[in-house]
Amino acid sequence: MARFVIISVVVIAAFAAAAVVEARVGPIDVAPTNLITNPLGAIIDNGRKITGTVVDECAWTCDHVAAGNKKMCNTLRKLPGVSSPKELLTAAVKLSMRKAKAARARFEAAARAAEKGTPMESILDTCKEGYDNTVSALQEVQRCIDANDSKASLITKMSAATTFTGDCGNAYEERELEPSLALKATKNNVNRVVTGALAIAAKLKL
Repeated sequence: MARFVIISVVVIAAFAAAAVVEARVGPIDVAPTNLITNPLGAIIDNGRKITGTVVDECAWTCDHVAAGNKKMCNTLRKLPGVSSPKELLTAAVKLSMRKAKAARARFEAAARAAEKGTPMESILDTCKEGYDNTVSALQEVQRCIDANDSKASLITKMSAATTFTGDCGNAYEERELEPSLALKATKNNVNRVVTGALAIAAKLKL
């Protein structure tokens, strides 16, 4: 009887101690209810991903392009509505088209102002035509994206666009002339964004 009393006292004391601990630090769950696992295995803590196997493919793409293209890629992937590789490439193509169209307009205006029959007029006309072709090639790329065409086809058409952007620089080099600072900046900007779009296309997981 004495042994039973002693055991009862010990059990009661243990429960009392546990109650004190729980009162101080809150209930301790074996499996916290604020952690859930989504179907892909990512652990979510109150809506925040803390571990798992889900990969942000847009971020992965930007991490794997060449250093010179990372800034453009990361800027585009943060735009509203860009949440997939396809949307990332679409954003890059649209940016490239805007830049190429603006370049065409600037070189066309410069050609109209140039002295007629001079080498510079011929160069400026070549630049204008090159940017026309760049826009057409980029439109073909966008059609491929919309049609879920193969990656090989996308790369081929994006490569064509980069070739056309080089026509302007080649025209200057052939005549051993230099564009004005403003036109040079325009030319370089188009080259940068179209090359960046090609880099994104090359790394996409479609």
